Amino acid sequence: MPTGQSRPKPRTEADRRLDVTALRWQLPALHAGLVLGAWGLVALWNRPVGVMPAFWVATATALAGSALMAVWLHRRLPRCDDASATVGSAPAAGRELRELMRLLPDGVLLLVDDRVAFANPAGEAMFGYAPEGLTGVAVSDLVPEQDRDAVESWRRAPDACEPPPTLPMRRRDGSVFRAALTVAQTRHEQRPCTLLVVRDLTDAERMRDELAAGNRELQALAVRVLTLQEDERRAISRELHDDIGQSVTAMKMAAGSALDEDDAQRRRDDLEDILMLADATLERLRDISILLRPPQLDALGLEAALRWHAERLLRNAGIEAALDIHPLPQRPDPGVEQACFRIAQEALTNVVRHARAGRVQLTLRDAGDGLDLSVHDDGRGFAPEAARGLGLVIMRERAHGAGGRLEVSATPGSGTRLDAWLPYAPATVEAAAAAGRG
Repeated sequence: MPTGQSRPKPRTEADRRLDVTALRWQLPALHAGLVLGAWGLVALWNRPVGVMPAFWVATATALAGSALMAVWLHRRLPRCDDASATVGSAPAAGRELRELMRLLPDGVLLLVDDRVAFANPAGEAMFGYAPEGLTGVAVSDLVPEQDRDAVESWRRAPDACEPPPTLPMRRRDGSVFRAALTVAQTRHEQRPCTLLVVRDLTDAERMRDELAAGNRELQALAVRVLTLQEDERRAISRELHDDIGQSVTAMKMAAGSALDEDDAQRRRDDLEDILMLADATLERLRDISILLRPPQLDALGLEAALRWHAERLLRNAGIEAALDIHPLPQRPDPGVEQACFRIAQEALTNVVRHARAGRVQLTLRDAGDGLDLSVHDDGRGFAPEAARGLGLVIMRERAHGAGGRLEVSATPGSGTRLDAWLPYAPATVEAAAAAGRG
């Protein structure tokens, strides 16, 4: 390049767009030149020779050349809008589509000739394949052998029959899962293909089964609660009628005899009988009151009530009680106290009735944000899947209702351990639900 001359700047996309715009305006002018050139040739043909021949010949030649140039440019120049849109947007649209398919949580498979031509990452992970490992796999390898015909018939003619709610699919390791499929016929690279969207229903079915089991437990619990209430009322009624009522009747008869008795010694004997019956009746009323709600729980608090109940129940059952009850830094809410006491009461009652244990460890201690209750026995234990009683359900519902949680671990022949955490303050409905899920 000669000295002093500047290097030409590279042409940018904006320059090319300006050129295209200029050509847009030039083409109509060239077309007009073609028309004028034709008109000039006709006029030249009709005029007598010798009248400005050079002018008309030059004009006709220039217009003819312009017309030929216009035709040549019109054929060589691409359609600017369509070409730029096609070249610029097709790759971008393809990239956006692939990015969208990559982010989808459902599996997306593109099937060509009954083989996978493309699979997004969710589809590869769903079927247990490495990246790009699903490409080229036959559709029959993704379906259990016994279900291939039904799935293939529905895939080829999805509009001919009602699709089943779920379809079986097979992973690379041979495991089968239920899936919901959506199928559509389309074209890929000028070839007919099938677009298959797969949604794994494993988690949804597991949650459905858990919800159904929870609903059954709640229904059984509601029936059990009503039954227990009726049993408790019947027991209290029987105690009041058969025991307390008879004692009061005996006292009434003894008092009547004492009023009619002239002998002082016999009158004294009748009065002593009345005192004995009154003491026995008060003791029985105290037992019934404790059965409904221990007075220690209101008067002395949770620690004293648990200690008194455990010592009394286990001593009468001949089971050694190892109590590790620590003073709590604050008194729990009455609802939490009652839930904790009832959980311990139910756990100790189960030990006495079913565990055949020789020793029970009961622990209550502060956990900072709540209190920890633990009941551990050395009895025969049980298999968790074999537990059919509602005692565990009732204890768990009591813990969840107070915003806490409860865990039970047991092994046949190695005893049972119950651990519960409860907050000091009652929980809201949302917090109780969250604790129950945890």
